Amino acid sequence: MVAGALVLSLVLILPVAFLAHTRYPRLDRWMNVLILAPFAVPPVVSSVGLLQLYAGGPLPLVGTPWILMLTYVSIALPFMYRSLINSLRSFEANELMEAAQLLGASPLTAFFNVILPNMRLGIRIAIFLSFSFLIGEFVFANMLVGTRFETLQIYLFNVRRESGHFTSALVITLFVFILILTWLGNGRGEITAPEAGDT
Repeated sequence: MVAGALVLSLVLILPVAFLAHTRYPRLDRWMNVLILAPFAVPPVVSSVGLLQLYAGGPLPLVGTPWILMLTYVSIALPFMYRSLINSLRSFEANELMEAAQLLGASPLTAFFNVILPNMRLGIRIAIFLSFSFLIGEFVFANMLVGTRFETLQIYLFNVRRESGHFTSALVITLFVFILILTWLGNGRGEITAPEAGDT
């Protein structure tokens, strides 16, 4: 669920962050207000509103994994957007786009071949920040899907009274898993200085 939410949020937010930084500076102001909404509204209140919103209609989503994934996208929005904007501000994105287009590249080709490689570290940071927050989220998972779709958080909540040793082992395994992912992300994200004589 978290992986699907991260992919969907990255696909949605990456173009918005790029356009807000390069073409529409006013959009950045609106996004700065929008990304505060998940923190301004308590999770319990958001859950009740989402239940009322998606309970009816031709495609009811209450109790299905899809409502949880869409909710996770809204939670990941602040972490994704701020990390991507900070990554774009670390290099001259406008100048790189103009230089690539002067050399004959289309805007889409310049974005994928010039901008995205420079944003790799920022994208990695955005993914790990969002993942570390979403993997431990309990309120939305419990209220929106409950026992109909048992996430890791719901599973830990249900077995905590049956076996404390098993629950502790599962939590430690989760922490080790996150530590390994973070180590891999940080290790491959390091930038090495060029040696003398390199062109």
